[in-house]
Amino acid sequence: MHQGPRSYLLESWLELHDIVDAHPEIRRLLFDTVTGLPTTPLLFPRIESLLEERGEISLLCLNVVKYSKIEEIYGWEVFDGVMREVAASLERITGQELRDSDMVAELMISGNAFVVLLSPPRTMERMVRENLARIAERVERRVRADLETLLDASVFPKFGCYIGAATAYRDDKTRLERLVHAALEAALAEADGRERGDAESRTERLERIIASGSIRTLVHPVFRLDDLTVVGYEALSRGPENSEFERPDKLFKVAYDADRVVTLERLCRKRAFEIAERLPQGRMLFINIEPEAVADPELRDIMFTTLLADSHVRPDNIVFELTERTAISDFSAFRATLEYLRTLGFHVAIDDGGAGYGSLQCLAEVHPEWLKIDMSLVRGIDTDSVRHSLVGSIAMFAERMGVKLVAEGIERVEELRTLRELGVGYGQGFLFCRPVEPFPDDADVTPEL
Repeated sequence: MHQGPRSYLLESWLELHDIVDAHPEIRRLLFDTVTGLPTTPLLFPRIESLLEERGEISLLCLNVVKYSKIEEIYGWEVFDGVMREVAASLERITGQELRDSDMVAELMISGNAFVVLLSPPRTMERMVRENLARIAERVERRVRADLETLLDASVFPKFGCYIGAATAYRDDKTRLERLVHAALEAALAEADGRERGDAESRTERLERIIASGSIRTLVHPVFRLDDLTVVGYEALSRGPENSEFERPDKLFKVAYDADRVVTLERLCRKRAFEIAERLPQGRMLFINIEPEAVADPELRDIMFTTLLADSHVRPDNIVFELTERTAISDFSAFRATLEYLRTLGFHVAIDDGGAGYGSLQCLAEVHPEWLKIDMSLVRGIDTDSVRHSLVGSIAMFAERMGVKLVAEGIERVEELRTLRELGVGYGQGFLFCRPVEPFPDDADVTPEL
Protein backbone atom coordinates (compact mmCIF):
# COMPACT_ATOMS: atom_id res chain seq x y z
CA MET A 1 0.00 0.00 0.00
CA HIS A 2 1.22 3.53 -0.81
CA GLN A 3 2.22 5.47 2.29
CA GLY A 4 1.67 9.22 2.56
CA PRO A 5 4.32 11.57 3.93
CA ARG A 6 2.96 11.49 7.47
CA SER A 7 3.44 7.74 7.70
CA TYR A 8 7.17 8.43 7.68
CA LEU A 9 6.98 10.59 10.81
CA LEU A 10 8.60 8.61 13.57
CA GLU A 11 6.37 7.56 16.43
CA SER A 12 9.03 7.61 19.13
CA TRP A 13 12.68 8.28 19.80
CA LEU A 14 13.11 4.58 20.53
CA GLU A 15 11.95 3.76 17.02
CA LEU A 16 14.35 6.38 15.66
CA HIS A 17 17.23 4.85 17.62
CA ASP A 18 16.51 1.44 16.14
CA ILE A 19 16.30 2.78 12.59
CA VAL A 20 19.54 4.78 12.88
CA ASP A 21 21.32 1.71 14.26
CA ALA A 22 20.11 -0.33 11.32
CA HIS A 23 20.84 2.38 8.73
CA PRO A 24 23.83 4.55 9.76
CA GLU A 25 23.53 6.59 6.56
CA ILE A 26 20.28 8.02 7.95
CA ARG A 27 22.21 9.65 10.80
CA ARG A 28 24.18 11.75 8.32
CA LEU A 29 20.90 13.02 6.87
CA LEU A 30 19.06 13.70 10.13
CA PHE A 31 21.80 14.63 12.63
CA ASP A 32 24.35 17.42 12.29
CA THR A 33 27.82 15.90 12.20
CA VAL A 34 29.43 18.88 13.96
CA THR A 35 27.18 19.20 17.01
CA GLY A 36 25.53 15.78 17.03
CA LEU A 37 22.12 17.44 17.44
CA PRO A 38 19.04 16.26 15.54
CA THR A 39 17.74 18.52 12.81
CA THR A 40 14.28 20.09 12.69
CA PRO A 41 12.45 17.26 10.88
CA LEU A 42 13.00 15.03 13.90
CA LEU A 43 10.92 17.45 16.01
CA PHE A 44 7.83 16.90 13.89
CA PRO A 45 6.34 13.96 15.83
CA ARG A 46 6.48 15.98 19.07
CA ILE A 47 5.13 19.07 17.29
CA GLU A 48 2.22 17.11 15.83
CA SER A 49 1.42 15.63 19.23
CA LEU A 50 1.46 19.05 20.95
CA LEU A 51 -0.77 20.60 18.31
CA GLU A 52 -3.31 17.81 18.71
CA GLU A 53 -3.22 18.02 22.53
CA ARG A 54 -2.79 21.76 23.11
CA GLY A 55 -3.65 23.42 19.81
CA GLU A 56 -0.36 25.36 19.73
CA ILE A 57 3.43 25.03 19.91
CA SER A 58 6.05 27.63 20.79
CA LEU A 59 9.64 27.62 19.68
CA LEU A 60 12.84 29.63 19.76
CA CYS A 61 15.36 30.13 16.96
CA LEU A 62 18.92 31.02 17.95
CA ASN A 63 20.83 32.47 15.02
CA VAL A 64 24.64 32.69 15.15
CA VAL A 65 25.16 35.85 13.15
CA LYS A 66 27.00 35.52 9.87
CA TYR A 67 28.69 38.91 9.92
CA SER A 68 30.98 37.75 12.73
CA LYS A 69 33.51 36.60 10.07
CA ILE A 70 34.88 33.91 12.38
CA GLU A 71 34.95 31.39 9.55
CA GLU A 72 36.45 33.87 7.09
CA ILE A 73 39.30 34.86 9.41
CA TYR A 74 40.00 31.68 11.38
CA GLY A 75 38.71 28.94 9.10
CA TRP A 76 35.84 26.49 9.21
CA GLU A 77 37.36 24.35 11.97
CA VAL A 78 37.21 27.27 14.42
CA PHE A 79 33.65 28.12 13.38
CA ASP A 80 32.66 24.46 13.85
CA GLY A 81 34.12 24.69 17.34
CA VAL A 82 31.97 27.75 18.04
CA MET A 83 28.85 25.88 16.88
CA ARG A 84 29.74 22.94 19.13
CA GLU A 85 30.06 25.29 22.10
CA VAL A 86 26.67 26.88 21.37
CA ALA A 87 25.07 23.43 21.15
CA ALA A 88 26.74 22.37 24.40
CA SER A 89 25.53 25.55 26.10
CA LEU A 90 21.94 24.91 25.03
CA GLU A 91 22.14 21.37 26.32
CA ARG A 92 23.67 22.53 29.64
CA ILE A 93 20.90 25.03 30.30
CA THR A 94 18.20 22.44 29.64
CA GLY A 95 16.72 21.98 33.09
CA GLN A 96 17.66 25.57 34.03
CA GLU A 97 16.72 28.42 31.67
CA LEU A 98 15.08 25.69 29.59
CA ARG A 99 12.96 22.84 30.96
CA ASP A 100 14.02 19.20 30.85
CA SER A 101 11.22 18.44 28.40
CA ASP A 102 12.26 21.18 25.94
CA MET A 103 13.89 19.80 22.80
CA VAL A 104 17.01 21.29 21.13
CA ALA A 105 17.79 20.76 17.45
CA GLU A 106 19.61 22.39 14.56
CA LEU A 107 17.60 24.10 11.88
CA MET A 108 19.52 22.24 9.18
CA ILE A 109 22.75 20.28 8.73
CA SER A 110 25.85 22.53 8.81
CA GLY A 111 23.72 25.63 9.31
CA ASN A 112 24.18 28.47 11.77
CA ALA A 113 20.83 28.35 13.59
CA PHE A 114 19.37 26.27 16.42
CA VAL A 115 15.75 25.47 17.27
CA VAL A 116 14.29 24.91 20.72
CA LEU A 117 10.82 23.35 20.88
CA LEU A 118 9.35 24.50 24.17
CA SER A 119 7.18 22.40 26.43
CA PRO A 120 3.64 23.67 27.15
CA PRO A 121 3.30 26.18 30.03
CA ARG A 122 2.64 24.51 33.37
CA THR A 123 0.18 26.94 34.92
CA MET A 124 -1.83 28.24 31.97
CA GLU A 125 -3.47 26.84 28.91
CA ARG A 126 -1.76 29.13 26.37
CA MET A 127 1.74 30.54 26.01
CA VAL A 128 1.69 34.25 26.77
CA ARG A 129 3.81 36.33 24.40
CA GLU A 130 5.50 38.23 27.25
CA ASN A 131 6.55 34.96 28.89
CA LEU A 132 7.90 33.66 25.59
CA ALA A 133 9.96 36.83 25.16
CA ARG A 134 11.38 36.46 28.69
CA ILE A 135 12.42 32.86 27.99
CA ALA A 136 14.17 33.95 24.79
CA GLU A 137 15.98 36.75 26.63
CA ARG A 138 17.17 34.44 29.41
CA VAL A 139 18.47 31.82 26.98
CA GLU A 140 20.24 34.38 24.80
CA ARG A 141 21.89 36.02 27.81
CA ARG A 142 23.06 32.67 29.19
CA VAL A 143 24.47 31.42 25.87
CA ARG A 144 26.43 34.64 25.39
CA ALA A 145 27.80 34.42 28.94
CA ASP A 146 28.81 30.79 28.40
CA LEU A 147 30.54 31.52 25.11
CA GLU A 148 32.48 34.42 26.64
CA THR A 149 34.11 32.02 29.09
CA LEU A 150 34.61 29.19 26.58
CA LEU A 151 35.86 30.88 23.41
CA ASP A 152 39.37 32.19 22.87
CA ALA A 153 39.73 35.86 23.80
CA SER A 154 40.45 36.74 20.16
CA VAL A 155 37.39 34.85 18.84
CA PHE A 156 34.62 35.84 21.27
CA PRO A 157 34.44 39.53 20.25
CA LYS A 158 33.55 38.33 16.75
CA PHE A 159 30.77 36.06 18.06
CA GLY A 160 27.17 37.15 18.09
CA CYS A 161 23.81 35.45 18.52
CA TYR A 162 20.19 36.54 18.58
CA ILE A 163 17.06 34.64 19.51
CA GLY A 164 13.61 35.06 18.04
CA ALA A 165 10.43 33.33 19.21
CA ALA A 166 7.14 32.33 17.63
CA THR A 167 3.97 30.38 18.36
CA ALA A 168 2.15 28.23 15.80
CA TYR A 169 -1.52 27.31 16.18
CA ARG A 170 -3.31 24.22 14.96
CA ASP A 171 -5.01 24.69 11.60
CA ASP A 172 -6.53 21.61 10.01
CA LYS A 173 -6.59 23.39 6.64
CA THR A 174 -2.82 23.88 6.60
CA ARG A 175 -0.24 21.16 6.23
CA LEU A 176 1.77 20.55 9.42
CA GLU A 177 5.07 21.18 7.70
CA ARG A 178 3.92 24.59 6.44
CA LEU A 179 2.75 25.57 9.91
CA VAL A 180 6.14 24.72 11.34
CA HIS A 181 8.10 26.42 8.58
CA ALA A 182 6.01 29.57 8.96
CA ALA A 183 6.75 29.63 12.70
CA LEU A 184 10.47 29.09 12.07
CA GLU A 185 10.51 31.91 9.53
CA ALA A 186 8.74 34.22 11.97
CA ALA A 187 11.21 33.40 14.76
CA LEU A 188 14.22 33.89 12.47
CA ALA A 189 12.76 37.16 11.18
CA GLU A 190 12.43 38.37 14.76
CA ALA A 191 16.04 37.40 15.47
CA ASP A 192 17.17 39.18 12.30
CA GLY A 193 15.15 42.25 13.25
CA ARG A 194 16.78 42.42 16.67
CA GLU A 195 20.18 42.05 15.02
CA ARG A 196 19.45 44.89 12.60
CA GLY A 197 18.13 47.09 15.39
CA ASP A 198 21.22 46.52 17.50
CA ALA A 199 23.47 47.14 14.49
CA GLU A 200 21.75 50.45 13.72
CA SER A 201 22.03 51.57 17.33
CA ARG A 202 25.72 50.61 17.50
CA THR A 203 26.40 52.41 14.22
CA GLU A 204 24.81 55.59 15.55
CA ARG A 205 27.00 55.46 18.67
CA LEU A 206 30.08 54.81 16.52
CA GLU A 207 29.25 57.79 14.31
CA ARG A 208 29.11 60.02 17.37
CA ILE A 209 32.55 58.77 18.47
CA ILE A 210 34.03 59.45 15.04
CA ALA A 211 32.38 62.89 14.75
CA SER A 212 33.65 63.98 18.17
CA GLY A 213 37.08 62.39 17.70
CA SER A 214 36.62 60.48 20.96
CA ILE A 215 39.53 58.10 20.43
CA ARG A 216 42.37 57.95 22.93
CA THR A 217 45.69 56.14 22.60
CA LEU A 218 47.48 54.03 25.17
CA VAL A 219 50.86 52.36 24.67
CA HIS A 220 52.08 48.86 25.50
CA PRO A 221 55.86 48.40 25.85
CA VAL A 222 57.75 45.91 23.68
CA PHE A 223 60.76 44.39 25.45
CA ARG A 224 63.92 42.69 24.34
CA LEU A 225 63.55 39.36 26.12
CA ASP A 226 67.19 38.69 26.93
CA ASP A 227 67.72 41.81 29.08
CA LEU A 228 64.15 43.26 29.32
CA THR A 229 65.08 46.62 27.84
CA VAL A 230 62.30 48.60 26.17
CA VAL A 231 62.72 48.74 22.38
CA GLY A 232 59.41 50.33 21.52
CA TYR A 233 55.72 50.73 22.17
CA GLU A 234 52.56 49.52 20.52
CA ALA A 235 49.95 52.26 20.09
CA LEU A 236 46.56 50.95 21.23
CA SER A 237 43.40 52.79 20.21
CA ARG A 238 40.55 52.90 22.69
CA GLY A 239 37.03 54.26 22.55
CA PRO A 240 35.50 56.37 25.31
CA GLU A 241 36.51 55.14 28.75
CA ASN A 242 34.04 52.82 30.53
CA SER A 243 31.91 52.51 27.39
CA GLU A 244 31.07 49.44 25.30
CA PHE A 245 33.51 50.74 22.67
CA GLU A 246 36.48 51.05 24.98
CA ARG A 247 37.73 47.69 23.69
CA PRO A 248 39.24 48.00 20.20
CA ASP A 249 37.85 44.66 19.01
CA LYS A 250 34.28 45.84 19.61
CA LEU A 251 35.07 49.26 18.13
CA PHE A 252 36.43 47.84 14.88
CA LYS A 253 33.85 45.07 14.65
CA VAL A 254 31.09 47.67 14.53
CA ALA A 255 33.14 49.78 12.09
CA TYR A 256 33.40 46.81 9.71
CA ASP A 257 29.71 46.09 10.01
CA ALA A 258 28.89 49.73 9.24
CA ASP A 259 31.48 50.07 6.47
CA ARG A 260 33.23 52.80 8.45
CA VAL A 261 36.55 51.08 9.08
CA VAL A 262 38.58 53.40 6.81
CA THR A 263 37.19 56.50 8.55
CA LEU A 264 37.83 55.04 12.00
CA GLU A 265 41.29 53.91 10.92
CA ARG A 266 42.16 57.46 9.83
CA LEU A 267 41.16 58.83 13.22
CA CYS A 268 43.13 56.17 15.13
CA ARG A 269 46.14 56.69 12.89
CA LYS A 270 45.98 60.45 13.45
CA ARG A 271 45.89 59.98 17.23
CA ALA A 272 48.84 57.56 17.06
CA PHE A 273 50.94 60.04 15.09
CA GLU A 274 50.06 62.75 17.56
CA ILE A 275 51.66 60.78 20.38
CA ALA A 276 54.55 59.76 18.10
CA GLU A 277 55.85 63.33 18.38
CA ARG A 278 56.70 62.51 22.00
CA LEU A 279 58.25 59.12 21.27
CA PRO A 280 61.43 58.65 23.35
CA GLN A 281 64.62 58.75 21.32
CA GLY A 282 65.67 55.40 19.90
CA ARG A 283 62.29 53.77 20.52
CA MET A 284 59.97 52.35 17.88
CA LEU A 285 56.21 52.87 17.66
CA PHE A 286 54.03 50.01 16.40
CA ILE A 287 50.84 51.37 14.83
CA ASN A 288 48.03 48.92 14.06
CA ILE A 289 46.54 49.14 10.60
CA GLU A 290 43.59 47.23 9.17
CA PRO A 291 44.24 45.38 5.89
CA GLU A 292 41.22 47.14 4.39
CA ALA A 293 42.75 50.52 5.26
CA VAL A 294 45.90 49.76 3.27
CA ALA A 295 43.85 50.65 0.18
CA ASP A 296 42.96 54.04 1.66
CA PRO A 297 44.43 56.73 -0.64
CA GLU A 298 45.10 58.87 2.41
CA LEU A 299 47.59 56.32 3.68
CA ARG A 300 49.82 56.93 0.66
CA ASP A 301 49.24 60.65 0.33
CA ILE A 302 49.22 61.93 3.86
CA MET A 303 52.03 59.92 5.42
CA PHE A 304 54.75 62.19 4.12
CA THR A 305 52.97 65.35 2.96
CA THR A 306 51.00 66.03 6.15
CA LEU A 307 51.52 63.81 9.18
CA LEU A 308 55.26 63.29 8.88
CA ALA A 309 56.01 66.86 7.83
CA ASP A 310 54.05 68.25 10.77
CA SER A 311 55.08 65.81 13.47
CA HIS A 312 58.82 65.41 12.85
CA VAL A 313 58.42 61.66 13.18
CA ARG A 314 61.22 59.55 11.73
CA PRO A 315 59.73 56.89 9.41
CA ASP A 316 62.35 54.33 10.42
CA ASN A 317 60.97 54.47 13.98
CA ILE A 318 57.45 53.54 12.82
CA VAL A 319 56.24 49.95 12.30
CA PHE A 320 52.87 49.48 10.62
CA GLU A 321 51.36 46.43 12.27
CA LEU A 322 48.89 44.61 10.02
CA THR A 323 46.01 43.11 11.94
CA GLU A 324 43.95 40.14 10.71
CA ARG A 325 40.44 41.16 11.58
CA THR A 326 39.53 40.57 7.96
CA ALA A 327 40.94 38.55 5.11
CA ILE A 328 43.09 40.19 2.42
CA SER A 329 41.49 39.80 -1.00
CA ASP A 330 43.84 41.72 -3.34
CA PHE A 331 47.47 41.02 -2.47
CA SER A 332 48.91 42.78 -5.53
CA ALA A 333 47.39 46.16 -4.58
CA PHE A 334 48.19 45.43 -0.95
CA ARG A 335 51.88 44.88 -1.73
CA ALA A 336 52.09 47.99 -3.88
CA THR A 337 50.99 50.25 -1.02
CA LEU A 338 53.29 48.52 1.46
CA GLU A 339 56.27 48.90 -0.85
CA TYR A 340 55.49 52.60 -1.19
CA LEU A 341 55.50 52.94 2.60
CA ARG A 342 58.78 51.07 2.75
CA THR A 343 60.37 53.48 0.29
CA LEU A 344 59.51 56.24 2.77
CA GLY A 345 61.37 54.30 5.46
CA PHE A 346 58.52 52.67 7.38
CA HIS A 347 58.71 49.06 8.60
CA VAL A 348 55.96 46.41 8.43
CA ALA A 349 54.85 43.82 11.00
CA ILE A 350 52.23 41.08 10.83
CA ASP A 351 50.07 40.76 13.92
CA ASP A 352 48.42 37.58 15.25
CA GLY A 353 50.98 35.33 13.55
CA GLY A 354 49.80 31.72 13.51
CA ALA A 355 46.21 32.51 14.51
CA GLY A 356 44.42 33.93 11.48
CA TYR A 357 43.21 31.95 8.48
CA GLY A 358 45.47 33.86 6.08
CA SER A 359 48.58 34.13 8.27
CA LEU A 360 50.87 32.00 6.11
CA GLN A 361 49.79 33.60 2.84
CA CYS A 362 50.13 37.07 4.35
CA LEU A 363 53.61 36.19 5.58
CA ALA A 364 54.65 34.93 2.16
CA GLU A 365 53.23 37.95 0.32
CA VAL A 366 54.27 40.77 2.66
CA HIS A 367 57.82 39.74 3.76
CA PRO A 368 57.55 41.69 7.03
CA GLU A 369 60.44 42.97 9.10
CA TRP A 370 58.56 41.99 12.28
CA LEU A 371 56.22 39.10 13.10
CA LYS A 372 54.08 39.00 16.21
CA ILE A 373 53.27 35.56 17.62
CA ASP A 374 49.63 35.46 18.69
CA MET A 375 48.95 35.03 22.38
CA SER A 376 46.96 31.85 21.65
CA LEU A 377 50.30 30.17 20.83
CA VAL A 378 52.16 31.79 23.74
CA ARG A 379 49.68 30.91 26.45
CA GLY A 380 50.89 27.75 28.23
CA ILE A 381 53.80 27.20 25.84
CA ASP A 382 55.92 25.88 28.71
CA THR A 383 53.59 22.89 29.22
CA ASP A 384 52.07 22.37 25.75
CA SER A 385 54.26 20.40 23.36
CA VAL A 386 52.27 21.42 20.28
CA ARG A 387 52.60 25.14 21.01
CA HIS A 388 56.25 24.61 21.87
CA SER A 389 56.91 22.94 18.52
CA LEU A 390 54.94 25.50 16.52
CA VAL A 391 56.68 28.50 18.04
CA GLY A 392 60.04 26.73 17.71
CA SER A 393 59.41 26.27 13.99
CA ILE A 394 58.35 29.91 13.62
CA ALA A 395 61.52 31.01 15.43
CA MET A 396 63.74 28.96 13.10
CA PHE A 397 61.92 30.36 10.07
CA ALA A 398 62.24 33.92 11.37
CA GLU A 399 65.97 33.54 12.00
CA ARG A 400 66.49 32.20 8.48
CA MET A 401 64.47 35.04 6.92
CA GLY A 402 65.83 37.82 9.13
CA VAL A 403 62.44 38.56 10.70
CA LYS A 404 62.25 39.87 14.27
CA LEU A 405 59.81 37.92 16.47
CA VAL A 406 57.60 39.46 19.15
CA ALA A 407 55.65 37.12 21.44
CA GLU A 408 52.34 38.63 22.55
CA GLY A 409 50.43 37.99 25.75
CA ILE A 410 53.26 36.77 28.00
CA GLU A 411 51.78 36.39 31.47
CA ARG A 412 54.00 33.91 33.33
CA VAL A 413 57.70 33.64 34.06
CA GLU A 414 57.67 30.05 32.77
CA GLU A 415 56.37 31.26 29.39
CA LEU A 416 59.11 33.89 29.26
CA ARG A 417 61.80 31.31 30.04
CA THR A 418 60.53 28.96 27.31
CA LEU A 419 60.36 31.74 24.71
CA ARG A 420 63.94 32.72 25.49
CA GLU A 421 65.04 29.10 25.05
CA LEU A 422 63.27 28.95 21.67
CA GLY A 423 65.08 32.03 20.43
CA VAL A 424 62.19 34.51 20.44
CA GLY A 425 63.87 37.90 20.69
CA TYR A 426 61.10 40.25 21.77
CA GLY A 427 57.86 40.19 23.72
CA GLN A 428 55.09 42.04 25.47
CA GLY A 429 52.43 41.08 27.95
CA PHE A 430 50.93 41.61 31.38
CA LEU A 431 53.90 39.84 32.99
CA PHE A 432 55.88 43.00 32.24
CA CYS A 433 53.37 45.82 32.07
CA ARG A 434 49.78 46.65 31.19
CA PRO A 435 48.93 49.34 28.61
CA VAL A 436 49.73 52.79 29.98
CA GLU A 437 49.45 56.45 29.04
CA PRO A 438 52.18 57.57 26.62
CA PHE A 439 55.11 57.69 27.37
CA PRO A 440 56.36 56.30 30.69
CA ASP A 441 59.97 56.20 31.86
CA ASP A 442 61.61 52.86 31.15
CA ALA A 443 62.09 52.33 34.87
CA ASP A 444 58.35 52.58 35.44
CA VAL A 445 57.53 49.72 33.07
CA THR A 446 60.58 47.44 33.35
CA PRO A 447 59.77 44.49 35.65
CA GLU A 448 62.07 42.89 38.18
CA LEU A 449 62.03 39.21 37.23
